[in-house]
Amino acid sequence: MGIFDQVKQMKDAFSQLGNMQEKQAELQKRLAQIRVVGSAGAGMVEVTASAEGTIVNIKINPIMFSSDDSKMLEDLIISASNEALRKAKEAMAHEVKNVLGFNPKDIEAMMNQMNPGGGGNPSV
Repeated sequence: MGIFDQVKQMKDAFSQLGNMQEKQAELQKRLAQIRVVGSAGAGMVEVTASAEGTIVNIKINPIMFSSDDSKMLEDLIISASNEALRKAKEAMAHEVKNVLGFNPKDIEAMMNQMNPGGGGNPSV
């Protein structure tokens, strides 16, 4: 391989890096705009999260405040929050695949197949 081929490969690599940075910026913008809702107690508690995995809103039906069962309300909030965060994770994976063209879990699975032992850094 000649010097010109090497220069072309370097140029192509830098071009790819620039494209990846643009895609990452687009992905961050899209994730910030996506909202998902988790609910519990037949809709008595609703939790909204962004696809970035941040809880952005919680709605609790006022009837829940008149109940003396605070443990039930706490459980409903936890359940709705977990559902919202699970949906946020799914939305993120979907958007990553749409924007980048691959699912990070596919890369992880491929790496695990290449290194079946898994456990840590072999050079340590």
